[in-house]
Amino acid sequence: MSRRLKGGGAVPALLALLAGGTGAAAQPAAITATHAMAGLEARLEIRPMGGEAIRPGEPVTVSLSFTAEDGGPARGLKPAAWAERNTGRPLACRDRVRGLLENRMGRRAELDLNAWQVAYANDQGAIQVIDPVGGNTRTRSLAVVNLLGRPGGWAADEPRDALFVAVPETGEVVEIDTRRWRERRRLAVGGRPARIALDPAGLRLWVGQDGAEGATAELAVLDRGSGEVLARIPAGAGPHVPVALGNGRAAVASAEGVALLAEGGAEALPHLGGGFTDAAYSPLAEVTLLLDPREGRVIALTGEGRVAGLWEVAPGAAGLFLDPHGRLLMVPEPGEGRVTVIDLARGAVAHRVALGGAPLSVGFSRTQAYVQSGEGSTVSLIALGSLVEAGTPAVTTIAAGESGLTPGEAFGAMVAEAPGGAAMLIAAPGERVLHFYMEGMAAPAGVLRLPQGRPLAVMALDRALREVAPGRHETQAVFPAGGRYVLPVMVQGGGFLHCFEIDFGGGEALPLARRLKLEAEGPEARVMRPGQPAPLRLRLRGPAEEGAWREAGDLSARVVQLAGHWQVSLPLRPLGDGLYEAEAVAPPEAGLVNVYVESPSLGLDPATLPYIPFRAVEP
Repeated sequence: MSRRLKGGGAVPALLALLAGGTGAAAQPAAITATHAMAGLEARLEIRPMGGEAIRPGEPVTVSLSFTAEDGGPARGLKPAAWAERNTGRPLACRDRVRGLLENRMGRRAELDLNAWQVAYANDQGAIQVIDPVGGNTRTRSLAVVNLLGRPGGWAADEPRDALFVAVPETGEVVEIDTRRWRERRRLAVGGRPARIALDPAGLRLWVGQDGAEGATAELAVLDRGSGEVLARIPAGAGPHVPVALGNGRAAVASAEGVALLAEGGAEALPHLGGGFTDAAYSPLAEVTLLLDPREGRVIALTGEGRVAGLWEVAPGAAGLFLDPHGRLLMVPEPGEGRVTVIDLARGAVAHRVALGGAPLSVGFSRTQAYVQSGEGSTVSLIALGSLVEAGTPAVTTIAAGESGLTPGEAFGAMVAEAPGGAAMLIAAPGERVLHFYMEGMAAPAGVLRLPQGRPLAVMALDRALREVAPGRHETQAVFPAGGRYVLPVMVQGGGFLHCFEIDFGGGEALPLARRLKLEAEGPEARVMRPGQPAPLRLRLRGPAEEGAWREAGDLSARVVQLAGHWQVSLPLRPLGDGLYEAEAVAPPEAGLVNVYVESPSLGLDPATLPYIPFRAVEP
């Protein structure tokens, strides 16, 4: 038996009160509603993250608080929640949730408050964002952010609300809003920007150059707030490796030497020499770490530039990789087929772990180091606990992919921890997949297929409700437009199931996405040739008074051929006035091909607009 508590059925009146009675167009200051059933009382609250009122398109905090029958907080629950536009079509709450759980193509809530996402930079000039549907077997493309050039480095802020991506070809750093997955702005740096370091406080960016033709010999210091270049610091020829040290300080390393950067300027350290290709900072040991693979040395520097440690590694060492605690520094040595482990707490080489192959990159979970090689598919797992206090390294191996990494291709992590820490994502660029591995198993549990391009760096982002206080679960979300929404809430295994109806304000105007039309450009465009890459041109048409649809930077095409279960997601480049183009579309065989479009900024998912049918015909 269920009962509706006070306020649960009076949302419109409550909103009118909160909005000051100014009518449907006013924006509510907050949204609250309650419902009780199955021995639980749930309180829904939606409040702005900034400002005084909730506004469509702006981040909000969604909070669900559960109270038990005794009046205390109901701890340890696992709620699931979604939000989708209220179309007015009668649908039982149980049927609505069943449809969302089944994850049919096109049956997707506008907001999934249980999701985690995977973002990767690819070699075709885009940031791709996918939803790992079901965890480890299928993927669904969520967004594509076109960079207009191959990325050369990236950095995310601490809450992972913003991602900064360097694009050497355009001389810019692209700031991406990761809540909406759209380009926020382009910061002009000049030259060929590549490696990026972001101050832990999130106030400054240090942007190095890649050293290729057209690059400058300066490191750019950017103010995050204004996007302006505060200073250009001579750093010699690149590639530059900037590293943030905290408190507004940084260091930059290159083949020509090292400099420490602070508010007052730069201090070169010529006594260290040059030849440096990588750098890292350990907050635990409070030292900057430098790799010189030519001379085979790793140097530790104090904040004052004094040498605090010097260790020998094999010439040709591939990089520096710090464990999550900042104690163990791992240095892959591909020429020796081993990884050298430096224990920064003891200031000594703790182990030289023979692995075979050609170790190139190391990623970490909370308990394991994942060593990827340039030869073969073997990934070596080293238990972190076995590397300290004179332990014996515990090594196991798994197979992930058919080929190894390409030296010098990746610029970021190629192993990422899935939210919750129960699984790891291991990139296999040659096969364009992420292997989904659950620790303790003998092999990966499945693969997540990447829609486009080879991954150059990978990250996982947690967007699900989390228990932030006893009985209270929160996440952040962006409602794309005003109007009425249905917000289904289900407690897994708890018997609670209710669909809240809320009014997000902003009037009842039909969303822009519902006022757009999609066309193929030219009648001849309805024909494709199997196995022969060719451009695909599509045209959006929309209301003249709104221009966002004319040059959307995140529009992508999902090309699906049911025969053979083939599909690919491609970024669409805006050509102006609603015309878009994707390059190199090549269905593998003859038959029917359907093209869908999606764009988070326009509110388009694959089911919003009718797909366009094409035919793949042999010449």
